[in-house]
Amino acid sequence: MMKKTLSICIAVCFVFAANAQKINIPVVEYDLSNGLHVILHQDNSTPNVVVSLMYHVGSKDENPDRTGFAHLFEHLLFEGSENIGRGEYMKIVQSNGGELNANTSNDRTYYYELMPSNQLELALWMESERMLHAKIDSTGIATQKNVVIEERKQRMDNQQYGSFMEELFKRAFKEHHYKWPTIGDPEHIRNATDKDVVDFYKMYYVPNNAVLVIAGDFQTNNAKKLVEKYFDDIPRGTQPITRYSIVEKPLDGEIRDTIYDNVTLPAVFMGYRSPAYGTKDFYALEIMNSILSGGNSSRFKDNIDDKKKATQTFSLSMTLENPGLTIIFGLANVGGDVKDTENAINHEIDSIVNHYVSDEELQKAVAAKATEIVAAKSSMSNLAHTLAEYHTYFKNAKMINNELSNYSSLTRDDVKRVAEKYMKPENRVVLYYLPKSMEKKK
Repeated sequence: MMKKTLSICIAVCFVFAANAQKINIPVVEYDLSNGLHVILHQDNSTPNVVVSLMYHVGSKDENPDRTGFAHLFEHLLFEGSENIGRGEYMKIVQSNGGELNANTSNDRTYYYELMPSNQLELALWMESERMLHAKIDSTGIATQKNVVIEERKQRMDNQQYGSFMEELFKRAFKEHHYKWPTIGDPEHIRNATDKDVVDFYKMYYVPNNAVLVIAGDFQTNNAKKLVEKYFDDIPRGTQPITRYSIVEKPLDGEIRDTIYDNVTLPAVFMGYRSPAYGTKDFYALEIMNSILSGGNSSRFKDNIDDKKKATQTFSLSMTLENPGLTIIFGLANVGGDVKDTENAINHEIDSIVNHYVSDEELQKAVAAKATEIVAAKSSMSNLAHTLAEYHTYFKNAKMINNELSNYSSLTRDDVKRVAEKYMKPENRVVLYYLPKSMEKKK
């Protein structure tokens, strides 16, 4: 009876997923004379508006001897401008009922404000201020250098397993700039001159390297006038924007290493070289990840976690503009052998490589993705971010309307094909994280 009920639920969800393909996110798009791309999505259902700017610059655009600059600018652009006092940026937004944040990835840097809709003009003025003349001076640079270096200590150096991304990527990539972490090298940040920092700002934080997204409660004609008022006279960047077009060679052989660190339990991390975001193979791998570790009935949960072969497991593909990694993780049990955990994970991967997933598993994974997509589209903040990213990576914000079909069109053949192509030992890095106490026993 339980299986029959589950099958009915999956079937209902799959119908929901198919219907979700028909969701349409209307947008108005245009370019200003200075190259700034503008995307407007009007939705007057709630009295809030999101104003966001995405700059096409991330850690992969940095000089190998000056890493961490994109992340440094995530912080620096909150310092203020010629017309906004130092430390006042956040206060102004919050005192007017808004929220704000920023984040940096390997590929882009993103800033946004969620404001009451009557504060749209304020948010646009503030974003134009830091695009036109952000406060990039010695005081701010010195302050934010210290903030960034301390953030690395807290997020990576002093966290159990906090360095796993850095350790995987630097082994998986020898040439491509994904080989260093977004947060950067502390010595590069310390040694950067003020001129280095200002030059980076002038090259990348320009209108012709950005997309402005406004989503929420506004009138399109009024928004266009405000965008023109605050952004149209910002000069276009005059320098050619440096892009590092590096195609990494195949890994051609498994890489294994052991890291002894301040960790409580042994863990295994596997990084499989995998395709870029936006490709059919990427979406197929996401479905595979869902089947392996998506929820309480996933293969990892049923066959590894619940059978006490691991404390925790997961599988995910990095959403990167260029080919990146699919990462699989297993945390051993207290007193357990991490090799047993790896063997259990390998068994589940091999089962997908060598055998077709069931129709039920495929439908459930697609239905779960549909629920995730629909939920994300109900949030103006998530919607603005997705629109900005699709334009930044693909110059096609309307891809947002095809999100579900990218998954619902996949077949069992697709899942098996990508598993065979990417999930093979010669295409991976395997890292064991072991407690330092175990090193003494060697």
